[in-house]
Amino acid sequence: MTNKLKASGENSGSTLSEFLLQAHTQYIIFDLGRGIRPVDNQVFFEWENQQHPCAYPRQGHMWTCIVFWNEKLSQERYIWFIKLPLDENGLLMQATRDAFIEIIINALGKELEHNQDKQAQLPENPYVFTPSQQQLADCNAHIRKHLALPRRDIQAATSYLKAPTLQSNEQQWADISVQDIADFVIYSVTGSSTTLSTNDAAETQQHRKNQYIIAENLSAYPLPVLSTLFASLESVALIDELQDAIINYHKSILPENTTQAALALRAMSLHPNEACKRYINDLVTNTLKLDMETCVVLAGRYWPLFGNKTLLREYMQKIVELDASHKLFLALYGDLVQVPAIRKYVLEFIREPERSSELANAIGVLFAR
Repeated sequence: MTNKLKASGENSGSTLSEFLLQAHTQYIIFDLGRGIRPVDNQVFFEWENQQHPCAYPRQGHMWTCIVFWNEKLSQERYIWFIKLPLDENGLLMQATRDAFIEIIINALGKELEHNQDKQAQLPENPYVFTPSQQQLADCNAHIRKHLALPRRDIQAATSYLKAPTLQSNEQQWADISVQDIADFVIYSVTGSSTTLSTNDAAETQQHRKNQYIIAENLSAYPLPVLSTLFASLESVALIDELQDAIINYHKSILPENTTQAALALRAMSLHPNEACKRYINDLVTNTLKLDMETCVVLAGRYWPLFGNKTLLREYMQKIVELDASHKLFLALYGDLVQVPAIRKYVLEFIREPERSSELANAIGVLFAR
């Protein structure tokens, strides 16, 4: 990843990208809006300059993890978790970005590399957020993998996850941390962040084998382990056999455990295979009544499928049938309409003449806001 940016001729020195470069740091960026995805520095720079809308908005914001360092001065890496508001078209609101940069300068000065004694810590402000324990663990694993940093010892987690039913392993799961499972997933089931590919054929084969093992052991993992495992799998590519196993697991626990079922769906969402896509389509079109957690996951993780107008209409119909107050419809419509990849389909949806009375009422409430 390069730190050389193509100049836009606008806002010289005023973007976060330019600030980090002028502070003589190297940096990498992950988008945390809808999963965890590495973002090329040039792409982030273009988002900052409103050349393109943010690709993965959530709740009207761009959510990012910025990691920066200066190897000439220290081996320390610093992390900022930042959320910045977007306008109705998904473009970054530059005034708030500028306000955040001002906070940085006031707190740390323009020369970040001379502020290591402050640990690059920012004062409390509306633009930073604290990730959940799970999100922090997954980010840490991705960062270490991406930067080729020394890996943690995950032998205990590896031994347990590969053979959870061994008598000697049955009680070991309580000693395995969320970070242990995140590291196992990022290092042992995928070649690199968000992809199954790697240059080492033997390593690729081992990663696939580990996914087979997880698929075979899904029903053997205690619920806390499985929940954490699903959450970490969400940011990596899964082989067909593991997706098939997760689909079967999802079928087996609905409708009793909607929370765990939602985690299972999220686990397949980065690169859903054709079987997963068919399953989601069947879930929306043939399920008598979707639960709220499933509706939220479908909007947050499977939005690319809503480029299908029929599926989008069926999905919106399920939402209005679930919540007569239309609050859920308004929230999820507002979330989906900001996603650049499907924005035009979501806008076209509200103009379609063929719709139920429930949908017509919900759309009326939308226009009345």
